Amino acid sequence: MTEMEILARLVRSARVVDLAPVIENGMPLWPSHPPLVINPTRTHERDGYFCQTVFMAEHTGAHIDVPSHIHPSMMDHTVDVIPVDALVASTSVFDLKPLGLMPGDLVDATTLKELDDRNPERLAAGDIALIDYGWEPRYKVGAGWREFSENAPGLTEDAVIWLRDKGVRAVGADTIACDQPIKDGKVTQISYGHERHWLPNGIFILENLVNLDRLPGRVFFVALPLKIKGGSGSPLRPIALIV
Repeated sequence: MTEMEILARLVRSARVVDLAPVIENGMPLWPSHPPLVINPTRTHERDGYFCQTVFMAEHTGAHIDVPSHIHPSMMDHTVDVIPVDALVASTSVFDLKPLGLMPGDLVDATTLKELDDRNPERLAAGDIALIDYGWEPRYKVGAGWREFSENAPGLTEDAVIWLRDKGVRAVGADTIACDQPIKDGKVTQISYGHERHWLPNGIFILENLVNLDRLPGRVFFVALPLKIKGGSGSPLRPIALIV
């Protein structure tokens, strides 16, 4: 059997979990971002075919943040120049649901390390780390979407540094801002990942992921951003492969 045949067999036998929410009007967004508008601009009845117009921020739905999003000194670090396989990697999933986290709560490095030690295969350099805060049940479309977007737990600075020092290529979560805690619409501490330790070091941030509760401790993660010229980020269609 050739290497290509072995790879094809592994991929075909894997269970695939979709980690992206549906992009739809009324979905949660970071409150200050431009709105999402999906308009049925062309219809079969009027135009003979169907085509929608989509107006949205680069940071809509499941998406990636790259360094230019936050750092004016890194405007050459845009989404169109990152390696195409930047988000193709072995991945550890940190299940924080048992903690019963509330808006503004923080998770420290000791907690992440303890979870990592229990995993049969520990987080390694070049991996992606996914943080399951257990926040997806709060996700709402339409009226009440701001409740999700304006409340979230986060990570302490030492937790952010611990992930950086593990040499990860990206960190993702099921919240609107990954590591940043928010309570009642107020940011309760700075995002150490965005501002100090992840993006400045070329570690990408993935936000608004779903179905993390369906994942075991180790998966293979695949996602491709749109090749937006000069983009500060991009929507993603991320999947997890479970072999």
